[in-house]
Amino acid sequence: MVLQFRHFFFHGIKEKKCYSLIIPPWRKYHSTTEEKSFHHSGMIFSTRWNDLIVAYKYTNRKEEKQENSHKKHIFTLEMKHIKNTHQTHFRVMKKIYPKKWLELHPYKQTNSVDQYYVGIANEIHKRLYSSTIADAFEEEENIRYTSLCLAAWFEDVISQTGIWQAFTAECRKRYGTYLPFYPIKGDYFPDEINLEDIRFLLWHHIQYLCRGISAINPENPGIEQTAQEIYGLLAEEYETAPENERMQEFLYHSAMGEEDFFRYREILDWFHYQCYFNIENVAQCRDEAERLLDDEKITPEMAETLIYATRTSLTFKGRRNLLSLTSPEWLALIGKAHPEHQLWGKVKARENSCYLLEKEDDEFLYVKDLCSEDEGEFKITKKSLNLSAIRSREAGKSTLICELIYFGNAWWQCGMLLENKYDQKMAEYVDDLTKQKEKTNEKATFHDFIKASGGKSFVFCQSQEEISDFLLNKMGYGLKEDLDIPRIHTETGAMLMANPHTGLHIQFKLCECIKSPDNPNYNKEEAEKNAIMFIVNPDIIPYQLSCILQDEGMLPDAYLNSLQRKEYGQEFIRKNAHFLTDYFHHRCREKDFD
Repeated sequence: MVLQFRHFFFHGIKEKKCYSLIIPPWRKYHSTTEEKSFHHSGMIFSTRWNDLIVAYKYTNRKEEKQENSHKKHIFTLEMKHIKNTHQTHFRVMKKIYPKKWLELHPYKQTNSVDQYYVGIANEIHKRLYSSTIADAFEEEENIRYTSLCLAAWFEDVISQTGIWQAFTAECRKRYGTYLPFYPIKGDYFPDEINLEDIRFLLWHHIQYLCRGISAINPENPGIEQTAQEIYGLLAEEYETAPENERMQEFLYHSAMGEEDFFRYREILDWFHYQCYFNIENVAQCRDEAERLLDDEKITPEMAETLIYATRTSLTFKGRRNLLSLTSPEWLALIGKAHPEHQLWGKVKARENSCYLLEKEDDEFLYVKDLCSEDEGEFKITKKSLNLSAIRSREAGKSTLICELIYFGNAWWQCGMLLENKYDQKMAEYVDDLTKQKEKTNEKATFHDFIKASGGKSFVFCQSQEEISDFLLNKMGYGLKEDLDIPRIHTETGAMLMANPHTGLHIQFKLCECIKSPDNPNYNKEEAEKNAIMFIVNPDIIPYQLSCILQDEGMLPDAYLNSLQRKEYGQEFIRKNAHFLTDYFHHRCREKDFD
């Protein structure tokens, strides 16, 4: 086995808990996931049991006190005005220096234009620091980073580099409006700065810091007030702010040819890990790196290789961007307005797979995907390969495990490359990988479920015996040795669901929030408290099943705590559930649900 890798890097961005602006006053849950397997017709089906219990355990009295204080958050139905909870605990407001500005840009030296935007960032910083929402950022460093991103957004609009405009255009295409949450009137101009843009960006930054802890009300009065102050600043600067010609040059000013893959990767890497538009990707890469480093089975040398491979893979396939699109998909949308960058729209990224080397010539290796042999031949340009690392390769005998990127008129190998001889072990690996890719088990389980349920997507059970009867008798599954049917630990029963994407899913908690004639445990009062969790908490339920519940009208009580009446909060969720589900689950219907 041969490993191929290059050096990696990523910048550090702090991600801290946010204990303010919490909406609504929900109990907090997490998912304890057990892997169970059932034997059916000679096949093993892997099934997830989501036993949702009260979670986010606090380890000291101070944190416990903070948890209890959530009941007194500033968003209550009775609140009539903005309550100033701002008690800044930051000792000193630090100045933003050009070095930090450069971390959001692809070059290493500032010029007068950069100095101008650093000044804008500092002016934004002053307003954020003294605002009623400052404590929501938890640390002063997070305020500085948000200020830099807002200045970079302003730079993007002024320089007409088109990043934000691509986002609002895609929002309009998917959700029917330039931005979620806020009423867009006739005075919204997609190629200029708008108050709604700043409100959304402030919400997005605060919500990112609070992911996994709470959901933030996008209509928070403090966010709106702060956005108005920042908008006033930028509106005064709008007519005289300079364009950043270096960013225009970096992105667009020279045509990109079929051989410019590494230049494309440079732009993609900047966009994915440094651009103001993508604030979650560094943390995702960092978390994956820490997971690998903490694994006792992985040596430091192997960890470095795997971290590089992970970082590269996330650049092409990570879904933490807004609207859950990959960075290549975003560059394709951004480059639409530039004919010389039409290649961006043709980039394709294939999942990690196992390829059999069939032949080669001076320029290419010709391979076929053993996990999808009907897709024909792939030619991999040798310019993308470390040929010395696979010098023992033999046509018809060697396999290459790697990720491939289509650019220009060829496939380019990216990330880690493993070369092995095709033997029985590799054949078994290919078989397992093929089933995983094609979701063979999930699709078979879904078919069995629909047949056993009489065509229903959901089955409600009141006891362990009912679950056993449905799985073992109606679906005809056999219980694998040493495994038990999961027990129902609540009085609200359980709900069995299936989907071709997820296979079988058993929902134990919050079943009382699901409105259905078949659900005897539905409780409107509890649903009004917690049904929102199915939309904004991905640990509660898989994305596809959340979409089905919404489409079937089974979450009518979900609402967002609001300064206005409850009906307003329900209508707000109804209008924005599509976006919120995509946002919190990092998925989208176009790619993950049909």
